[in-house]
Amino acid sequence: MARIIFRNANVFDGVDPIGKADVVVEGDRITQVGPSRAEPRRSDDVVYEVAGKTLMPGMTAGHGHLSFHDLTLPRIMDVDMRHPAAYMGVLAARNAQRTLEAGFTTYVGAGSVHNLDVVLRNLIADGVAQGPRIVACGRDFAPTGHALDYKPEHWNVQPLTPAGTLGALCDGPDEFRKEVRREAKRGVDMIKLYPEGGHGLPKRTVRLSEAEIATVVETAQLCGLRVRCHAYSKPVIKLCLAAGVAIIDHGDHLDEELAELFVKYGTYVLPSLYLAKMTAGIYHTQKDCDGWFAYARKSLKMGIEAGVKFVTGDDFGLLELPHGDNARELAVYVEDLGLPAPAVLRWATSHGAAMAAIPDLGRIAPGQLADLVVVDGDPLERIAVLGEPDRIALVMKGGSIAKSMISAVAHATVEPFQLPAGSRPRR
Repeated sequence: MARIIFRNANVFDGVDPIGKADVVVEGDRITQVGPSRAEPRRSDDVVYEVAGKTLMPGMTAGHGHLSFHDLTLPRIMDVDMRHPAAYMGVLAARNAQRTLEAGFTTYVGAGSVHNLDVVLRNLIADGVAQGPRIVACGRDFAPTGHALDYKPEHWNVQPLTPAGTLGALCDGPDEFRKEVRREAKRGVDMIKLYPEGGHGLPKRTVRLSEAEIATVVETAQLCGLRVRCHAYSKPVIKLCLAAGVAIIDHGDHLDEELAELFVKYGTYVLPSLYLAKMTAGIYHTQKDCDGWFAYARKSLKMGIEAGVKFVTGDDFGLLELPHGDNARELAVYVEDLGLPAPAVLRWATSHGAAMAAIPDLGRIAPGQLADLVVVDGDPLERIAVLGEPDRIALVMKGGSIAKSMISAVAHATVEPFQLPAGSRPRR
């Protein structure tokens, strides 16, 4: 089997920068990481000379909506009705490819229509379409009267239709239990639950009861699924953590007590503040955004020091957040909030892979899956380079090249062994 060698790379291994090294890939795995060698050792090695470039693990898009395209919040009420499912499927496939080419080899869904996360996951796994590894999410779970119960009654639309709708509207533990089981039947990996509003939704909305939250989590776990929750307030976050929720989206009211609980339960947190920046003056005022950022500047730094497992990801699929721009989110945390670049890179690599629960992913080390990105620049010095498409020089997923803007040397020649002058071969 021919090997692929990345030579003289500046390696960020998913946790720390380890300096200049060669990384060897055989099949779908990394087999060697070590000092650069003068010559490849096999005649069929394929060598990428990447001196001056950064080699890092493929990133994880921890929150997104591949089935959304150019969506605006005022038009969300008809997102599942505007186009036929087949039309939206083609858009979702294109969105998946753009996400992969941006350096994101893993995607953890946060809500989709027409069961498109599941369909795309299977098409990509079967080699029919190109895109990241997908942890599939289905409909958004919320109670009647919640902000997601947005279709006017005069439309006479039945809310609980098969997988096409965006919202699964339920009331009481029994209804939630049944809908979780329906989602499991459709093949999802993740349940998205909205126990309250806030963070882009009206704060005054119908909240879920403690029993409803607990029932969703218990039923999901029995079905082998995990639950992520849109939660911004401290009381609701504490209910979610006590129930066993795996992921908290947003968590705007993070404080020392919540940080301690996140660490205790091993819960992943996605601050998702890129949307707030990009929609300032559209859906909220710049003053509101400045207030959120002032709080986040302190709370996220405190959370990092406490050991909270943050992950990157936001509502990509909205008009202001097109798919393929995913890496631009990272600059918000470093450039706007002053957080350390190595920490934020961990959010996007090793933390994101751990949240996706895909074994052997998110690190550059022997035995790990060969999901790799070559960056023409140093994101530790200027993290915004990750958001510039022309700087994502190569993307590898599972040992296969998904995008390349650099040339490799195939069948590299190996200098023949030469005897020292004056010596004789042994007989």
